[in-house]
Amino acid sequence: MEGKVLICDPVDNVLIEKLKSKFNVEYQPEINRDKLLSIINDYNVVVVRSRTKIDRDIIDRGKNLKIIARAGIGVDNIDTDYAEAKNIKIVYAPGSSTESVVEITLAMMVMGARDLVKGIENTRKNDFTKLKGFELAGKTLGILGYGRIGHAIADAARAFNMNFIAYDPYPVEYQDFVKKVTLEDLLKNSDVLSINVTMRKDSPYILNDPELSMLKKGVIIVNTSRANAINGRDMLKYLRDGTIKSFVSDVFWHEPAREDYEFEMLKMPNVLITPHLGAQSAEAQKRIAIMTAENILKEW
Repeated sequence: MEGKVLICDPVDNVLIEKLKSKFNVEYQPEINRDKLLSIINDYNVVVVRSRTKIDRDIIDRGKNLKIIARAGIGVDNIDTDYAEAKNIKIVYAPGSSTESVVEITLAMMVMGARDLVKGIENTRKNDFTKLKGFELAGKTLGILGYGRIGHAIADAARAFNMNFIAYDPYPVEYQDFVKKVTLEDLLKNSDVLSINVTMRKDSPYILNDPELSMLKKGVIIVNTSRANAINGRDMLKYLRDGTIKSFVSDVFWHEPAREDYEFEMLKMPNVLITPHLGAQSAEAQKRIAIMTAENILKEW
């Protein structure tokens, strides 16, 4: 049986080519919500990245949907419980962007420690004032969320001669050079805190004021997973008082910003935000496309 696929966000062309072997594929990478609601009933498979949200209204309109595919590693923009209750299969591409996310995480750690962005901004104005940062060598890297990406970050960061501690609420294996600790110990002892958690659409914040109050003075926080791991409103005061030396994040609560606390944060000198670039390498996008297509074909 030949089905119809709607791709709602930009993807590598290999995904489209692979699906054409079995589907009629329509590519609308800039489709808006109203248009999606009006046409979703015509399709058996919908493919999204992080931009497009698949909620109950869209699922209800998609009377012929059999598969919802996330071309990426997270499904927090999909109401997975509701979809599965409607017998719609969910597929995604776990592990496909690990290398790219690890690379940007390490880059962000260095950015936070050495004030590189400020230095670049200064030299563009012909200001060559030297800025003093600190080395990562000998510091403690705490990893919150110790799955595939957390493990890979620890392996890569060994080149910096750091000490490693990690916390995960689920039973996971830890390399022999990584110390398993409680969340409290992680927050109190990390010089650099890397957040690498998996979140669902309705997951609560992990770090609220009580947890943030435990942070070590001068910590660098790097978040390359999900913004909702942290309560942004609660974090503001720790950015203001210098408890957090740098917050370097590839994710934001709303992209673009909507809330007052987000606009304030974007103007702070100790906040560096990138526009969700973690998986935005040519290599990662090709791996994501191949894995997503293969998983759709397998489930069809």
